[in-house]
Amino acid sequence: MKFTPLKFQIPLAAGGISLMAFNYLQFAVPHGKGLVKFSDIVWSGLTPAQLGLYLPLIAIMLVFSGISLGSTAIYLRQLRRWLFNRAEYQDFITSPSTKSIGVFAPVGSLSMTANVVLAPLAFFVPLLSANLQALMLPGLIFFWVLSLALFRLEYKLFRTRAQRPLDPIGPNFIWLTDVFAFGLVSLTGSGIAALSANQLIASLAADASLLTLGCGFLLMVAKLAYLFFHQIKTQQLPEKQILPAYFILIPITCLYGFSFHRIMVYLQSYFAFDLGWLSFLIMTFSYVCTLSWGIFCLYLLGNYFKNDFLRCDFAPTQWGIV
Repeated sequence: MKFTPLKFQIPLAAGGISLMAFNYLQFAVPHGKGLVKFSDIVWSGLTPAQLGLYLPLIAIMLVFSGISLGSTAIYLRQLRRWLFNRAEYQDFITSPSTKSIGVFAPVGSLSMTANVVLAPLAFFVPLLSANLQALMLPGLIFFWVLSLALFRLEYKLFRTRAQRPLDPIGPNFIWLTDVFAFGLVSLTGSGIAALSANQLIASLAADASLLTLGCGFLLMVAKLAYLFFHQIKTQQLPEKQILPAYFILIPITCLYGFSFHRIMVYLQSYFAFDLGWLSFLIMTFSYVCTLSWGIFCLYLLGNYFKNDFLRCDFAPTQWGIV
């Protein structure tokens, strides 16, 4: 199958599933300061219910971390060859169709890879968890590189769109792929800000994260306003292969809420600001929005799931459901 940047949605989705399992264990398993580790689980003290829950979560984390990291290594080699083919790259990013927004998929996926290394992988590898602080500086540099790539791609795509006509299909929720990438990159930077024991590294990560968060949030508000206006104006749903893209707003909302929460953790750790109430409001609001939008999408796309989802050909937008 011919390479396309959209293939990076596979390691992105796998990493997201792994991270969900890790986050549950992070809050469910008693442990010291920092991130939970495999050694923190006292197996002899677990109830049958806890054992029946933790074992599948650990298995999910192990399997999907492997899928995420393995597929990332494979697709990075293909991406390198694809980028050296300047004609193919230029044709992709200047395409008037929606697919050009897929150029953000590798940036978002690599950001997820960083989170998989710092959390699920470190959960299993004692050498990583014991030297987590040593990874903060390389992580910060990697975060800066991803941020620069993100802004450069956004500028390039904006300039291209200003010179060429819009997608003939019309505006749709695939447009939010760049907003999704901003959220993923912000998650990496805010994670470094919250975890780093070095104030300089934490401050540099927090400042850059606020920049990506702010730009991504403004971009999201502008695009959502236009998308809702267009939807009300047309009074009809887009084509079937576009419909699953509605779900992309769910991880976006979670990412922005959790990133802002991590910034609050940084401010509380280094400046003693009592922002627990604000962090609670942000997290609660983001997850209420997520749940509400998920229920709305299930109702809105009920006929699609009933009549088309299992019968139609695969479309990259279906990764939005994952």
